[in-house]
Amino acid sequence: MEPMRDETREGVCVSPRDGKAMVLVAGGDFLRGSTPADGQDSDETPQWRVYLNAYWIDVCPVTVQEYRRLCEATGRQMPKTPRWGWENDHPVVNVLWEDAAAYAAWAGKRLPTEAEWEKAARGTDGRKFPWGSEAPGTDGRWRCNLFGDRDGFVYTSPVDHYPEGASPYGCLDTIGNVWEWCADWYRSGYYASAPIQNPTGPERGSYRVMRGASWEYPAKYVQCTIRHYNRPTDTNEGFGFRCVQDV
Repeated sequence: MEPMRDETREGVCVSPRDGKAMVLVAGGDFLRGSTPADGQDSDETPQWRVYLNAYWIDVCPVTVQEYRRLCEATGRQMPKTPRWGWENDHPVVNVLWEDAAAYAAWAGKRLPTEAEWEKAARGTDGRKFPWGSEAPGTDGRWRCNLFGDRDGFVYTSPVDHYPEGASPYGCLDTIGNVWEWCADWYRSGYYASAPIQNPTGPERGSYRVMRGASWEYPAKYVQCTIRHYNRPTDTNEGFGFRCVQDV
């Protein structure tokens, strides 16, 4: 399924099935992972340049309203309602990995690889955060929804509430709000043996990768490189996702 291009903005399109805005991440290499001095965990090392083909990625995580359209069209059940109830412009939560993959397939897309997610979040120059090197909150500007911010959100926030937190490609909420399911299986030492072109993760595993951190996490956990993982059958009020589409 081809994205419908919006010619008024270069590199932006609207996905025809779910109506989501997507941005183009051009083919090329980017600096993946962290050095031992800068990283949060050894599973973020070694750091080196990885090449990815071009792809489209959702500007924002999938919202409650968007996920509800899948349920209405297919008879799928909504996930368990979070304690604060459903709010249409907030990210859908409590989704299993299979729920996320089913939505992506319905929309004519797929879940991002871990490498695709990281490039879309940090750009090509190895920055720690989508907006640069300044950690959230250190200058009084949070730029993302995390535990301890002062924007009045106890739980999730609208997916477009933090425009200052945009990545170099224009993606929002790559840090905070919800952890995002990726396509890859998780292995702690994978980076050391991963291919340097279009890596897709280990062939098998027990856990799926998640990236980005959620509203429940403090600022120290939110670098673009941090890797998280859960069983694909796990759900949580901080678990969400976004999708990609091949060019």
